Amino acid sequence: MKRITPLLILIILLANVSALRINEVESNPSGADSGSEWIELYDREDVDLNGYKLVNNDGDEIEMSGSFSKYYVYNLEKQWLDNTDEKVFLYNGGELVDETDLIDDGENDDKTWQLCGKDWKFYEDTKDGKNDCKKEDEDETEIELANGIIEENSVEKETKTAPLEMQIISLSAKDIKSENDKKSLDKSDLALYGFGGFCILLVVLFVIRKRKYKNEFED
Repeated sequence: MKRITPLLILIILLANVSALRINEVESNPSGADSGSEWIELYDREDVDLNGYKLVNNDGDEIEMSGSFSKYYVYNLEKQWLDNTDEKVFLYNGGELVDETDLIDDGENDDKTWQLCGKDWKFYEDTKDGKNDCKKEDEDETEIELANGIIEENSVEKETKTAPLEMQIISLSAKDIKSENDKKSLDKSDLALYGFGGFCILLVVLFVIRKRKYKNEFED
């Protein structure tokens, strides 16, 4: 006889584990809460609810019975759920099967808390049907795409409108004074050179005139 391996035992146990879960909760419907609150369960297989019970965060219990497959909506006969700090537990005998997150619903509308993957989301109700979790993924994708386009346009706009870099030459008072002194010196040098040239011209004219008189006297 072949031995049953631990892996085979695990597979058998997992195959027999119920996938029953709390799927959706309406804790604050439009209008009066009494008689309008409901809790939705889900299991892909047939489920016998005998022995199961719902428990709220105040410890109140509701014994369940009957059977179903896929979606099962339990309509509460009176106000049983609080609008704030509420939580719903599902037990099978004394064993906890599932529980919601701590939920708040102050909207007094048709929005419900729905299980999406491992998270609870607040959407328009999908009573007795598949939760609208895909909508959130589409919205997030659209937001990410929109943010990407806005970011790209902003970068492009900044690139187009970026001002040309200008070289700014900063002159101190000392630099300006030195520049002015240099200009003054240049003017003084010109005047000095001009005066020197004029003196040389006078000396030349004097020498020429003196030689001319000398020649006339000798004749």
